[in-house]
Amino acid sequence: MHEIRHLAASALMSDATADPDIRILRRVNTPDTFPLAADPVGTTRRIAIVDTECTGTDPQLDEIIDIAVVVVEADECGQIVGIDRVGQALRDPGMPIPAVISRLTGITDDHVRGRTIDLDRLERLLAGADVRIAHSAVFDIAFIENLMPGLAGASWACSMNDFDWLSAGFDGRKLGHLLMQIGRFNDAHRAMSDVISLLHLLAHRLDDGRTVLGQLLENAAMPSLRIEATNAPFDRRGLLKARGYRWDPRGRVWWCEISADEYESEALWLQREVTPHGPAPRTRPVTWHERHR
Repeated sequence: MHEIRHLAASALMSDATADPDIRILRRVNTPDTFPLAADPVGTTRRIAIVDTECTGTDPQLDEIIDIAVVVVEADECGQIVGIDRVGQALRDPGMPIPAVISRLTGITDDHVRGRTIDLDRLERLLAGADVRIAHSAVFDIAFIENLMPGLAGASWACSMNDFDWLSAGFDGRKLGHLLMQIGRFNDAHRAMSDVISLLHLLAHRLDDGRTVLGQLLENAAMPSLRIEATNAPFDRRGLLKARGYRWDPRGRVWWCEISADEYESEALWLQREVTPHGPAPRTRPVTWHERHR
């Protein structure tokens, strides 16, 4: 009878996977069971995949309460060929954890009370990678560099913004949603859980045979230009925002990031639509050592 039930279940699973109206999601692998590429291509480099959970979103007021790092070895094609280090630590923020953060992460004041991070050891680990990757890196970088100023100027890639998910056939950019689109799920929202989710996304093979990681690193390593709508009139803010410009509250200027070959057309658009009487837009080069800060 047991064998009959097993065969019936197997047949049902087979039918389900063949049915275009049914999608099966499989739980993510743990780092020790993560499938690795067997035949590395060319040289390898060390990639640190990082995530933080914090008491809020303001790096000047809030604190890290949970941080996780998985250091992988990746070959020249972006295939993950080895997992070198796996680490996670909780940290007492010196303030009560807001209830909404506890509901989101499951981390309470009791979990972090008296807990500290060996910052020297963590900084050495992150500094030893060739590049660091986070989903929404602008968030994680700000908090990490507050704790470890020695990492200022380190190279980073952002898996949310340095990869064109839409062109790759995905919709949306949220980590959990992207994960489901490659047939996986993760039922926790902690730093290590998010790192493992991102690890699966980075290893995902695209229709052209490349991995997300390979394309992401190629995009992130490419230099670009920050162009600023210098002295843009207040009534042009809607036009700038619609074109993809963002407001820099510290510099008090609208700006966007473009490739070098887009400069002439973008400068012409600014002159025509935003600042016809000048001045010329300010620009500065951007690499993955400055981006997302």
